[in-house]
Amino acid sequence: MKTLITYFTMSGRTKKTAEAIGSVLTNYEVSYFPMELTGKFIEKIKKLDKFEHGDFSEIDSGFDSLDAAIYDLIIIGMPTYGDKPPKAFDEIVKRMKNFNGKKTIVFNTARFTGKKSLDYMKAKVEETGAQVIDQARFRKLFWIGVKNAMKFGNQINER
Repeated sequence: MKTLITYFTMSGRTKKTAEAIGSVLTNYEVSYFPMELTGKFIEKIKKLDKFEHGDFSEIDSGFDSLDAAIYDLIIIGMPTYGDKPPKAFDEIVKRMKNFNGKKTIVFNTARFTGKKSLDYMKAKVEETGAQVIDQARFRKLFWIGVKNAMKFGNQINER
């Protein structure tokens, strides 16, 4: 079965979590669509600010390849900023082709709760006609380890 894991990361927490989940998905052929902010901290903040204001021109061409048609499962991971995912999440959901009817899993990373963000993600995905079959929050104040993410990936394998 083919799986697409798409995620947004600025500091690497969500990337680490997404890769840990993907590393144990032995029943799936995993592809990634990462949105990673790179460079020095100030450069990352400037890019994030552009995204938060709807300017995705730097990565527009990447969105052209975002097509759910060949995948059996879509996994979307986002950090939590002020109880919401970044605007990159809305852009991914909006631009993903053939998303209607797809089985989807959403997860987020958060320093504190992240529950409102996860609820928002689930609602937005379901508005497109995709089906959220599972969700997870990975929380820790400083650095999120991979143990819980791998455990979650193993639960996905058992489906």
